[in-house]
Amino acid sequence: MTKVKQNDRKNKTKLTEDDLQKILDLVNSTREMLSQMKDGWSVLTSTLAELDTAVHRVHNAMNFRPQKDDQNDGSMYWADLVLPEDPKAWFYEPK
Repeated sequence: MTKVKQNDRKNKTKLTEDDLQKILDLVNSTREMLSQMKDGWSVLTSTLAELDTAVHRVHNAMNFRPQKDDQNDGSMYWADLVLPEDPKAWFYEPK
């Protein structure tokens, strides 16, 4: 398995940007569903853990990024993820 560099600003696939957007929409919907389920729906914890792991795998494989905060010095980890090419994409920059 190839390790993804933290600041790589390109997607890792030969899919079109439209294909990636569809996958991103799925990931964001799944993240929202997980959030709702964690807030009180009856579900096995192991099921949530499996779904959470799957979301992280797709997120990392596709290099989806958190959005920049309003000051452009941090991420809005709770907001919808964006494609790495999006101007709103946040990347960790060591100081």
